[in-house]
Amino acid sequence: MLSRNFSSIEKLEISEHHFQLPNYTSAEYCKSIWEQFDIPAPRVALLPQASRQFGNLRKIFEVVDSGDADAIVLTDERHVLALDDFRSARGLCFVPVVNATGRSSHVTDVDFDVADPQSIIKTAGVISKFAERRSRLSPKFMLADSPASRLLAHLFLSGETLTPVRVPESKYFFAMKGFHDTNSTVLVAEALANRGWLERHFVDRHHQCDKCGSHRLVVREECPTCRSANLDEAKLIHHYSCAQIGPEVDFQRDNALICPKCSKQLRNYGKDYDKPGSVQICGECRHTTSEPAIGFVCQDCGAGIDGQRVATVDLHSYALTDYATYQLTDAARQALHSPPQLRDCPDGLQKELRSFTNDLPVLHDCVVAELIYEARDEIVRRRGEATFAALRRLFAENLQGHLAGMATVHPSTERDFVLFFHLTQSDRDTDAQVILNMCEAVLSDHLQPRLRILWGGSDGAIA
Repeated sequence: MLSRNFSSIEKLEISEHHFQLPNYTSAEYCKSIWEQFDIPAPRVALLPQASRQFGNLRKIFEVVDSGDADAIVLTDERHVLALDDFRSARGLCFVPVVNATGRSSHVTDVDFDVADPQSIIKTAGVISKFAERRSRLSPKFMLADSPASRLLAHLFLSGETLTPVRVPESKYFFAMKGFHDTNSTVLVAEALANRGWLERHFVDRHHQCDKCGSHRLVVREECPTCRSANLDEAKLIHHYSCAQIGPEVDFQRDNALICPKCSKQLRNYGKDYDKPGSVQICGECRHTTSEPAIGFVCQDCGAGIDGQRVATVDLHSYALTDYATYQLTDAARQALHSPPQLRDCPDGLQKELRSFTNDLPVLHDCVVAELIYEARDEIVRRRGEATFAALRRLFAENLQGHLAGMATVHPSTERDFVLFFHLTQSDRDTDAQVILNMCEAVLSDHLQPRLRILWGGSDGAIA
């Protein structure tokens, strides 16, 4: 395996201008780049292993069929699905994947094109960075094989954040850079973020099919009565003398305009009538509306979804926290973990608790509680997940306003938490419930909130 001090290279903006570029011949040029990075020809494992059309790679890299390698070179994009098994079987979970297929792939770490000098320089930089960081990775992560530990190790070795990238062929319309299985990667990243290992950064918001989970939805105007998209715009006519207002088609009789209410002929625009606007007429049920409904149709399963009930999914990028970096490099062997009951709490709550560690009397008085909404299932059944989420957000805002100075409210994707700076048993049984009831009183539906105490400062310190 390569191992060297990469501090100067890591800070270097890789560009042709930083290198002495010899006259271009692929093999000789690559050799000069390896030398300028002060590395030998990288040892690589080819996937698939039998690639005759890529025989020239053996002149550029040292191709190995077993043993240690500095990188995996992907030569056929059809083998992306086999990448994880290949890495596990060869023990190559901590080396970069070099894309030599000629087609872009979100799974690989760097694109390599023997005809592109820039890509050769970038490939050398990525291989060197992985090698240097591998020398600093804690042995416990080198040996671990869980999805969570592999994800953390990859983020550390690559020096990159876990970022969603647009992939139109995916049912999610995005994928996570460096990983093939989008759904499981996001689940693992969310779990790590809830435990303080990763920090979330909002990227985008998608609408999601509640039947198959697809994000590939078409938005459209629909008839609010029958949900058909067969809508036609029609001008409204306002007859002054009898105050009749209706679609122009209702007034048309051959070449004349006849009021359907009083049967008078409308002759002069501006004197007999005007056209104050337009409406939509459904071609299926003939319902007339000035405000069409918004609906979604899933392009994967065909399900129709009411725009008022459609679920939304937030996309985040994920970066290693300082705590994670310490753990990955074994720099904080004595660091304490959060109590098990708090490991799924939001980042903000974890950080606020850690900020109290230097003031133990304050920490001792803290109480962390989870908000339980007894009416959740009933509201979701009657009005949909989106309505419940809106009620929950409004309730949390109200609660934070009432508790200002006494507590902080910390919403997460699925759960809400409250950090009380001081909460006795009597407070919990009387005052706290009164405040909860006040905060839900203004809502259109009652959430029936209650507190479930998770942890008290006297239970132990947070690191």
